[in-house]
Amino acid sequence: MTEGKESSRRGATWPSPGRPTIEPFERPKLVSVRVADQLRAMIIDGRIRLGEQLSENTLAAQLGVSRTPVREAFMTLETEKLVEVRPHRGTFVFTCDADGAREICEHRAILEIGAMRLAAGRNRAGLVTALRDVTRRSERLLAIGPEAYQPFDIEYHETIFRVAGNANLTEAYERISGRVSALRWRLTTTLVQIQQSHAQHCEIVDRIVSGNDAGADALMQKHVCWIHEEILSLFEAEQNSVALEAIAGAS
Repeated sequence: MTEGKESSRRGATWPSPGRPTIEPFERPKLVSVRVADQLRAMIIDGRIRLGEQLSENTLAAQLGVSRTPVREAFMTLETEKLVEVRPHRGTFVFTCDADGAREICEHRAILEIGAMRLAAGRNRAGLVTALRDVTRRSERLLAIGPEAYQPFDIEYHETIFRVAGNANLTEAYERISGRVSALRWRLTTTLVQIQQSHAQHCEIVDRIVSGNDAGADALMQKHVCWIHEEILSLFEAEQNSVALEAIAGAS
């Protein structure tokens, strides 16, 4: 009996030509990337205060890693301006005054309105479907409070860039989104605020559906710039040092 006939009798299955016999493993995230993700989340949700000095040694011990991935994570967060590395002094979480908030909001509005126009032009129906899915899921959390609503607020805006499908726009947005989220997390403290945010999200979608792109742009401009208005009101009501401390500690 030939080898081929014996193999056939045993039920052996030979790989088809051109087909891989082994599925490649999904490459795990680098430790430094996981550390950066963790620190970014802690800065955004207030576990790490704005302006706080970060210690490589302390964070390495807390996260169970060596100092090298922590140092590399600092470099990543520095490109997003979430932290500032000061020579001979250390690494500090960003702070924000009224002018800084204005610049972030202006930058964000330009990127987000551009992405929304691009997404609507390329796939209006897909944009509407994706945004309505987020607003539907977030509506159920309005009664719970700001902390439960925040992730859906972030998802809504990220969805616009995802549907736009422009990697350069997305990269530019990612460089400011951490600071935007950190400020929004600290300044969104009431049910009225999240109800207003959700209502504006829904109205933006309605204007996109009706083809009122200019109206959607105008409402998005107003929607993303409220952070600057909130911070400006703090600085008008308090001395600069008091206002900065209120922003840093708010959560």
